[in-house]
Amino acid sequence: MKKILPRVLAVHDMSGFGKCSLTVAIPVISACGAEVCPLPTALLSTSTQFSGWTFFDFTSEMPNYIKHWEAIGLEADAIYSGFLGSAAQIDIIIGMKEKFGGAKMIIDPVMGDNGVVYQTYTPEMCTKMSELVAAADIVTPNLTEACILTGGEYVNVDTSSEGVEKLAREVAKIGAKNVVITGVERGETLYNCVLENGHYIELPIKLYPKRMHGTGDLFTSVLTGGIVTGHSLIEAVMSAANFVYKVVGKACEEGEGFMVFETFLSSLSSGTCESVNK
Repeated sequence: MKKILPRVLAVHDMSGFGKCSLTVAIPVISACGAEVCPLPTALLSTSTQFSGWTFFDFTSEMPNYIKHWEAIGLEADAIYSGFLGSAAQIDIIIGMKEKFGGAKMIIDPVMGDNGVVYQTYTPEMCTKMSELVAAADIVTPNLTEACILTGGEYVNVDTSSEGVEKLAREVAKIGAKNVVITGVERGETLYNCVLENGHYIELPIKLYPKRMHGTGDLFTSVLTGGIVTGHSLIEAVMSAANFVYKVVGKACEEGEGFMVFETFLSSLSSGTCESVNK
């Protein structure tokens, strides 16, 4: 099935409520000018920030889903994965790289945040995530996930420029071609730290005091939209940071507890979000 627009195979969970995963990836990447083909990893009633959520593992159906895509000759520019439902899904996603040859692998190794591993992630899943990262063209861990991948202790992580560069290079040793360590806080500034083809650079943006669920999904979705519409990695990272900044800023101004990104989608029409300073 040939493409009219750039096409992204988005391998994430579907949460019925909570502003995350596929409910973020589909509208955001579409707004950038790309087609999104969702492949659910799990179905949840809400995101995991709420108590009592329901969880349905989609692992058993994923191979049939992909087999049908192959049968109709589906082509793709990128495979973008996020929250996974089981360790077996990692092998399934790695296999997609061969089935959809030429597609970039953009991996958000969703495992935890603020030093805490998410409830559904087993030690086996966290260990096996390194195999998926090894297949990545771009990987976007936060500090918690980078520590899990490299065997480091989050409580002892060095967030200086030198420390984060060392951590990014350790992630790259796993096999990822390019590494973006997201959300490094220093004072009133947030840095997204990029290791691209061996060259390290930090991209700063003002830090809002409010923390919101789903910003990691929002960040990597905007980044993915930028990459598949022909922008460089640095441009895509800056775009993602700008977009998240606008969304969180608006929520802070209005006292919202959730991201309200929908009103900003038109700013992605060129594939990237303009600077917040403009």
